Amino acid sequence: MQADEQQLIARILDGHAGNFGYFLERYSPEVFAIVSRLVPRQEDTEELVQDAFVRAYSRLDSFVGRSSFSTWICRIAYTTAVSWLRKKRIKYISIDEKPGLSDTIIDDALNDESRINDLRRAISLLKPEEQTLLGLYYYDDRPLADIAFILDVEAGTIATRLHRIRHKLYLLMKHEKK
Repeated sequence: MQADEQQLIARILDGHAGNFGYFLERYSPEVFAIVSRLVPRQEDTEELVQDAFVRAYSRLDSFVGRSSFSTWICRIAYTTAVSWLRKKRIKYISIDEKPGLSDTIIDDALNDESRINDLRRAISLLKPEEQTLLGLYYYDDRPLADIAFILDVEAGTIATRLHRIRHKLYLLMKHEKK
């Protein structure tokens, strides 16, 4: 499919702007999902999704196929939403790592069905970048390389961040329980 999309991009760049509708239709749900995890109000999400596609269209000549178009547009959407959030100056909870917690303890706490509401509340307290990482990995089942491209970090960093986020969620849930 990527070769077909490359041909479509070439046609758009040759002046057939109407063909961009294919990308809007195909990738809008995916882009909306990423932005909506970061931005709480649907109206803001819809506007940012639109902004992301406008930016993608205006930068279409810079798409070189290093990733899939899906990953490329998701990266644009992510950076658009994060920039918007920075302008809003929202404060998020920060927790430093505390030694002594095993992965088994954290896994047990995070996989406990009876605590799912606590987990959802804890996720809502995470920074937007952390929420996005969780969503891309656990909900969208994206490969680490794609996530790294979208978030603009090294692939090896993603596993470390996931580990830290899981640790942070455990601590947030434990704090909420008290």
